[in-house]
Amino acid sequence: MVHSSFHTHTRLCKHASGEPADYIREAVAGGASFLGISDHCPYPDDSVWPGSRMAVSSVPEYLGLLEKAKAASPIPVRWGFECEWHPAFGSWYRDVLKGEYGAEYLVYGSHWVPDGGEFYYIPDVTDEPLLKRYVALTLEALSTGLYDCFAHPDLFLAGFTRMTSEVKAACRDIIDAAIAAKIPMEVNGLGLLRPQIQGDNGMRSPYPVREFWEMAADAGAVIICNSDAHQPEEAIEGARRAERFALDIGITPVEASTALGFA
Repeated sequence: MVHSSFHTHTRLCKHASGEPADYIREAVAGGASFLGISDHCPYPDDSVWPGSRMAVSSVPEYLGLLEKAKAASPIPVRWGFECEWHPAFGSWYRDVLKGEYGAEYLVYGSHWVPDGGEFYYIPDVTDEPLLKRYVALTLEALSTGLYDCFAHPDLFLAGFTRMTSEVKAACRDIIDAAIAAKIPMEVNGLGLLRPQIQGDNGMRSPYPVREFWEMAADAGAVIICNSDAHQPEEAIEGARRAERFALDIGITPVEASTALGFA
């Protein structure tokens, strides 16, 4: 049974509830031995994806809540941010999030793909040229050395419900890039709560997707389980749900705290 999760949000991202202390309390009650808190990062321009992440002005509160919660926690707690990738923000991640703020780790969570000045939410994308753009962006992100784990790497399969040759190629490219960069990939517990969709072999969760993870395991990827908790009660339960998914398809995940080098 997994005893850690490193994908945890707070109310500051504007679409979750609870504070760090609430997640730690629930994780401890669930038998966790380690927790990582990684809310959606702020950007220097608060107009960038404003409805789904904290503002720069909220960072002092985030750091204060984390410091207080860590001091009172009976288990080790690490903290960081979940970040998109765009070349314009590389120095922001390196010099500000990690440098100035002192983030202990960064999660790569790619939700958007740019095209013609617009950003499209990848679970809604069904256009193969946009998929190719998304894959290229993902490969670029994984090559930067900025990220410590890769959240829901199969998120794009929410829109691409059929495993065509092009979709399989996208899966392979992403998996190979994560392996080359030595970045653990997470089976995401939140996706298993989403309404099921029709896939090649019947109804399935939008993510995680069995075929992707079988390919990842066969390729030798480091596979972890995270909750992607947006409510305190999901702090460790989501990771356990992800673990059950992995075990059911013959995959034994690595403990997240170990894969990220914290234990």
